[in-house]
This record gives sequence, structure tokens and C-alpha cells, in this order.
Amino acid sequence: MINPVHLYAWQAAIVGNARLGGLDLRALMLDDPWVASNSPSRDVFRGFALDGDFEPSFYVWLEKQQARGLKALRTLRAVDPADWVLNTPPEPQPRLPEFALVFQGDEVVWYRHAWSPLRRESPEGPFEECFVPVPGESRPATRIALEEAERELLAATRDYVAFVEPRARSDERTDRFYADMGRLSLDLLSDTEDAFARRLAALREAELKEYRRRAKEWHPVQPATRAMRPVILANAAKWLERDDYLRVMEAAGASWRAVRLARASQDVMPLNMRHERTSEEQLPPFVQAPGYVEVARRWDFAAAAALNAAVNAR
Repeated sequence: MINPVHLYAWQAAIVGNARLGGLDLRALMLDDPWVASNSPSRDVFRGFALDGDFEPSFYVWLEKQQARGLKALRTLRAVDPADWVLNTPPEPQPRLPEFALVFQGDEVVWYRHAWSPLRRESPEGPFEECFVPVPGESRPATRIALEEAERELLAATRDYVAFVEPRARSDERTDRFYADMGRLSLDLLSDTEDAFARRLAALREAELKEYRRRAKEWHPVQPATRAMRPVILANAAKWLERDDYLRVMEAAGASWRAVRLARASQDVMPLNMRHERTSEEQLPPFVQAPGYVEVARRWDFAAAAALNAAVNAR
């Protein structure tokens, strides 16, 4: 199946809005989500529901929706308020669908990713997957301005770092992970244009190294030999190209600040009260410290708003 779906959705919104604006942009993720796969996929991608059938091409589907008055395609991250209530939380909200199609007159039609086994007797796959409308979904498809989102995320990140870093135990991996999460976000938001370009290049190099490790580990022939190295390196490069939505943003003409905001917010996932309610392990002490919920909750919501502002440019 398409994995991870959120990277497909982000790139669909970026490319879709660029094409709605007249730019002939494509993305490898939309052309071939399974590029450089180690083995042929038995899953079937039906495409996008349209007029009682499915259109397998994202680009054709977008053109047909544009002819019907489509003016923007949005993909939104949402934070469930129930995640931040420890005692007697409200019912969790349903998963927000992957796409919102905004038509003339501000009519909104939501599409979600759906999948099911191709054969009932094989519940673990292969699967068929598609994107289908969600009747009755009424949540708004709005996002705030980039500048407003950047200001709020910067303020919320500063507060989170100031709260968590002094309380994070240096010899506990979980503590350091969540402290480092805030520090990286703050460092990104503080970068100048040149500094951000250097940091982004370094992050991409680290990602490529990780993709190479996976390509070697997941190669169907084990142990991997030196002769396999060219294929492993080529696969890793293709996987990074497929997943690098920030490069797609750059190709779409997004400003460096929009790209920076997306990168600074994409991995913000602080420990919340759902973790406190359900985790079988003891969470870092700073989670129980007075004031943590208010600080981390603000950061969580600010990051979602920032990512939405950055990815949904139109």
C-alpha cells in the first residue's frame, strides 16, 4: 500500500495547487509511490473516486475536478483535543480525511484513503486502495496565514524548550528524544536563509544515509554483497526523491520560510495525556510537572497549524 500516506497527501496538495495555478509540476510520489521496490507489489491502486468509477491518474482526476470549479486542494493535520485531557477525556475525533477539495463558492468535499483486502480469505493482503469522498464530513478546511503560523510556532517552541530542556534527564533516552525534538524545531525557526540551506542539506544527507541502510537491510538477497551496492544506492536515492516533499515545495515556488516552517513543524509530536493514560512504561517526569500540559498542548496545536499553512500554499 501507499506508505506513508501522509507524504502522498502532502505532495498531492503541493503539486495540485501548483497545477491549479498554472505550473506544470509533477512528483515522483504521485507518479510511482512504489518506485525502486525490492519486490513487485500485489496491491492494486484504484485511484480517485469519480462519477461512480475510479480515475487512476492523480493528474487527470485533478484536471476533471478543476473543470468543475476546483480552486484549491488541501491536506490538513489535526490535533485531537481528547489527547490533552488526562481524566474523563471526551470521545476521540474521527481521523481527518486526507484531502479537502475547495470549490468555487467555498464548497468543500473531503476525500479519504481507504483500503480493503482483495480477497476476503486473505485479510493480511494483498489490498486494493483508493481515495473516496466522505459524505457528512463537515470540519472546516481552513488554514491561517504563513506569518501568523510562524510567529505562534516560534513562541510555542521557545516555551516548550524552556520547560522541557531543564527537566529532561541527560541519561534517559526518552527524555532526550523529546527535548531534542523541541531544540531542532527551535534551531530551524531561528536559522537565516543561508543557515537553513546548510542545515537542510545536512538533514537530507542524514536521511540518505538512513535510506541506504534500509535499502541494504531490506534487499531480498542477504547478506548483501559489494556487487549489489550500485542497486542499493540507486534504490535509496529514489526513495529519498520520492519522499522529499520539501523539494517538491521548492519546485512549486514556495518561499524558503515556508519550507523552513514545514520542516520545523513536521516532526512535532510531544508526549500528551493519551500517552500518559495508555503507556505501559513510565513517562519522563516532566510530563507530570505543573504547567506541562498547557505548554506542550500549545506547541502541538501550533505545529499542526504551521504545517497546514506551509504545505497548503493556495
